[in-house]
Amino acid sequence: MRKSLFLIVAILVSWRGNNLSGAQPSEQAAQWQVGYAETDTTPRPGQVMMAGYGRERHAEGTIAPLRAQALALQDRSGKTALLITADVLGFDRGSVDAVRYKIQQAHHIPPEAVCLSASHTHWGPAINYRMNFALGGLNVWYLASLESALLKVADGALKDLSPAAINYGACEAQIGVNRRLKNKNGQFTMSPNPEGGYDKHTPVLRIVRQRSPKQIVLAGHACHPTSTGNVDKWSSEYPGTMRQKLETTLEDCRAMFVMGCGGDAKVVWRDEKTGRSVFAASPEQSQAGGIRLADAALAFLKKDALSALDAELHTSLVSGELSFRPPRSRAEIEKMALGGNVGASNTWWARQSLAYPDDRRTQYYEVQAWRLGELTIVALEGEVCSDWGGITRAMAKTKHAMVIAYANNCPGYIPTARIIREGGYEGDTSHMAYFLPAPFDPRMETELRRLVEKAIGR
Repeated sequence: MRKSLFLIVAILVSWRGNNLSGAQPSEQAAQWQVGYAETDTTPRPGQVMMAGYGRERHAEGTIAPLRAQALALQDRSGKTALLITADVLGFDRGSVDAVRYKIQQAHHIPPEAVCLSASHTHWGPAINYRMNFALGGLNVWYLASLESALLKVADGALKDLSPAAINYGACEAQIGVNRRLKNKNGQFTMSPNPEGGYDKHTPVLRIVRQRSPKQIVLAGHACHPTSTGNVDKWSSEYPGTMRQKLETTLEDCRAMFVMGCGGDAKVVWRDEKTGRSVFAASPEQSQAGGIRLADAALAFLKKDALSALDAELHTSLVSGELSFRPPRSRAEIEKMALGGNVGASNTWWARQSLAYPDDRRTQYYEVQAWRLGELTIVALEGEVCSDWGGITRAMAKTKHAMVIAYANNCPGYIPTARIIREGGYEGDTSHMAYFLPAPFDPRMETELRRLVEKAIGR
């Protein structure tokens, strides 16, 4: 009898510390209704160009399929929000607005309650109207099929609602380093900088439902998915590997990924010959980064350190303008367009600028904020640099906070005033990749801070 009691106690202790099996939540804990759906979005061979680098790229196969996923969250009062993720470089404003409009028409869910999150894989399809054509020309017919897929998973998630408990926590993880290194001439180059800023904050949401999939784990990380190397094949990159590892390790689980503020960070690989960290540049090195991230999330889940989120949902969406610096003169642009190297993407930015003149002095920008109990989620548009992670979380008034970058429209890099003054790619020349008329002005930091404050209701 004593042996039996000891065995029962041991099992209960083990279950509490390592309850990764997806056991059903109690009626008291299951205050939320949560739905999930997914679909494959991998393009057909030759259907659309790849996006992410300034050269001609056509996929010759698939390393890991691309995926779109939707998570529907409904609180005890019936308020509903949709998080839609996809393996793309970044979304276009037109697609975001169209998807939100159609969801509102079909399901009466307002735009502020629909968030689209791009994984930012550089081995996905070109879908952004405002990209420099040299980084990947879009095919509107593929874009139409992708938008249909996003609506399909949104509809599927809403039909899949099941009683659930939502738990949140955050650990620190690091699979890369800062990529802005100051050289001896005082210029910032794209090189590994272990001493530079890196947002290690790794949020983990664990949802336990009464219906299969019994578990949904959402993990975020702030590092560029640019680690596969010179391979022209579709790939969900390290986020896809992370998802796969979580799904094969946890019972009846589907995993989702959201990008954090990793605009100035890249995955690294330790060179065995030199002992130095170098940028990862092969499918195997990319997969190793995804496994490291999944292992960090799994180790954190085993600690049983997550907090239950009360089933109370609030959503907001605010907009404003971010200031540009003065643009180049037409004469300067003509010189670049006519005399520039046709193998350089900057030449094509100049030619595109002559064909489609853009005299804007500001960039329209949206900030979205959700509150799930004591968790604030702030969604920022664009390739947000690492400093913004800590800045944004510090503004939240709740116990917990996380940031989703590359959310909704992706208009370009979102630096800080410091990065703009330092120069380099993120602060000075990246606007050409996104067909913007000029780099951002340092004033944009104050302008964005005000938008975040407004979104979270400070």
